[in-house]
Amino acid sequence: MLSALEIIAKLRCPMPKGVVQVGANAGQELQSFYDAGVHQGVFIEPLDAPFTVLQRLCASVPGYLPIQAVCGARDGEDVTFHVANNFGASSSTLKPLGHLEDYPHVDFVAEQKLTSFTLDRVMDTVHHHRPDLSGNLSLLYMDVQGAELSVLKGATRTLQQIDYIYTEIGLGDTYENDVAMEDLFMFLKMFGFRLVEMTMIGDGAGGGGAGNAFLCRYTDRRWGR
Repeated sequence: MLSALEIIAKLRCPMPKGVVQVGANAGQELQSFYDAGVHQGVFIEPLDAPFTVLQRLCASVPGYLPIQAVCGARDGEDVTFHVANNFGASSSTLKPLGHLEDYPHVDFVAEQKLTSFTLDRVMDTVHHHRPDLSGNLSLLYMDVQGAELSVLKGATRTLQQIDYIYTEIGLGDTYENDVAMEDLFMFLKMFGFRLVEMTMIGDGAGGGGAGNAFLCRYTDRRWGR
């Protein structure tokens, strides 16, 4: 599957000036964003070790803002974060199920008690402290291991300024109570987003199966605003 920015270019839509990435881990995508001309961004990661790396990478780009937080449907909820041994990449607020069978080399080695923030609350803080960024963030990039719908339910205001969404998707049961991709697409349709491209990586021996999807705002019979 093409990257989010390659798909946007293929659609001949305006390239985003900025990105909001929920589940940024250690900033593996930062260089590709920067190389494509996306020089503003908010990068959200809850775990200490990958966030330290993310901070260091963001420090070299004035328009990149790292934020340490876990996003959910409501502010102030106590959540258990299940920490994986692959530098946190498979970590989730949801208990692993099929993931244990699909990826036997990945162990969940710890649990952390965290407090959730909605993405709307995080973006309110960004608007207050970095108003130069808040109006330019039109690409939402999510990698939250099955908790995508929870993040989006706490982002109903933020979605109004988003034109493009690139997200991990699943068939369900990779994590406990994770969202199936059909339900995710149905929720986003209410906000004007339509599926453009998707790819699945196997069907998951544990009943899960994962992939990626790109959705775009569709208005007046055209992509984008």
